[in-house]
Amino acid sequence: MASNEFSPYTYFNHVMSLWWLIALTTILGGALGYVFFHLHPPVYEATATFIVTIDLNRFPFQGVREDLIQYNEDMALNTTQDALLSLEVRDKVVAQVKSLESSLSPNDLLQNSTIERKQDVWELRFRSQAPSDAQEIVNSWATVGYQAMLSWQETGKTPDYVIFQPPTLAGMPQDPVIYDRNKVMLAGALIGFLVGILCSNLISRPSKRPLPELE
Repeated sequence: MASNEFSPYTYFNHVMSLWWLIALTTILGGALGYVFFHLHPPVYEATATFIVTIDLNRFPFQGVREDLIQYNEDMALNTTQDALLSLEVRDKVVAQVKSLESSLSPNDLLQNSTIERKQDVWELRFRSQAPSDAQEIVNSWATVGYQAMLSWQETGKTPDYVIFQPPTLAGMPQDPVIYDRNKVMLAGALIGFLVGILCSNLISRPSKRPLPELE
């Protein structure tokens, strides 16, 4: 075997000869992950859901082009999101939860929330560092938003063929969605492990002998 040919067995022995370095960098990586966790508190997310459908018996099919039927349905269903994001709804939510988040503003609701439609199901999510705050804020938002949807329908702002079901309120979130302690520490340990392998490879790499000069 040529001296410059790669040997997995030799490489493994080189790396394992400095096992203590790999163990040290792995522990340091996990410790740095623990420090990072304390500098970045975990974030919890609570989710309330709506079921919004179309009453086909009331939907105005007559006189509507076939290619516009789906468009009209989508536009009608999207009033769910319009109501939730309206300033009047966000102002009421901020007023209701003022005891929890005194500095919360209508724009904060937008920055820490997500609204997603899955067929006839709408999910309203809100994130906070306190799981109880995330739950109470999203439930208040869902309740106020549902009342606004019904009000919009009564005033003709939303078509009468849209059926709004009462929201399913969020439970208390148990696991953080961002900066989970165990995941952060594991990520730090894995990074430290890889750094240790790299360092041990560089340290244990045999030096190349200079080529003899030709006379």
